[in-house]
Amino acid sequence: MKKILTLGAVFVVTSSLMAKVSTVLPYIATIDYGNDSTKSVKDRATLFGIHASQGDLSHLVEIDYSHIKTKYKDRAITDLSQDDISLAYGKYFPKFMYKVGLHYISTNDDQLNNAIVAITSVGGYKYIGYYDKVSYGLEGYYSYYKDGHDENYVAKKIGIFQATPYISYHKAINVNSANTFVVKGNFEYSSDYVKHNYASYEVSDTLFYKKFFTTLKVYGGEMRSGVKDGGFTVYNTLDLMKRGGEVKVGYYIKPNIVADISYGVNKYSEYDVAGTITADNTNSVAVASLSYSY
Repeated sequence: MKKILTLGAVFVVTSSLMAKVSTVLPYIATIDYGNDSTKSVKDRATLFGIHASQGDLSHLVEIDYSHIKTKYKDRAITDLSQDDISLAYGKYFPKFMYKVGLHYISTNDDQLNNAIVAITSVGGYKYIGYYDKVSYGLEGYYSYYKDGHDENYVAKKIGIFQATPYISYHKAINVNSANTFVVKGNFEYSSDYVKHNYASYEVSDTLFYKKFFTTLKVYGGEMRSGVKDGGFTVYNTLDLMKRGGEVKVGYYIKPNIVADISYGVNKYSEYDVAGTITADNTNSVAVASLSYSY
């Protein structure tokens, strides 16, 4: 339900580690759930937010705030309203890094209600020659819902552990172009859910050419109430995510100003305690952002 943080922002922040730089990235997104009421009770959602960071070669501080409002097909149902705020601190050394943070959610959604998510990450990197780079590591998350429900809609506290190992390879093709390939796995465990274990994967490839970059991303497997994008995206519902993809295009207006747009589709089984959902749904997500570094 939460936004998907744009890769353009992540690239700008990573590039900015060579000097002390502050980056501000406002973004806006829309989610279309389709017209079929047997696949989704939701109609459309709008989201806006801002991501800010400050860092240098040794550390990076990030803060993110977003608000999402979701309308239902049945207008008699109260709109879903949610606020997210995240804070993370990363420390960088010549051959490894670590990150810690928290993500807090305030929502009127009764499925899982408010949440707090602990964010941890450790990683290493190795340069091949002067420009090519291999990165690897493990992200860890713990999501806690004090007033949540399980798949049978039994009210209870919900705790979810998630481990996300990753590996990426950045290749400088020539003076004008480069490519970054990333593979991630997501493994969840919760003794509070009826089904305890979920596993999924993500694969993305980003091609940089002069002032342009484009990203193709796909994912598959099963994920329920999972965490993505370094802890800045939390799917705080009982929906079962299955597979999807995204394409993104970005442009460096100036070295410190980057604009990007993306479009993605997600196939999932929407949780509905009333039992009116009888088929999987596919939603579409459009995101636009503009980052400024100084």
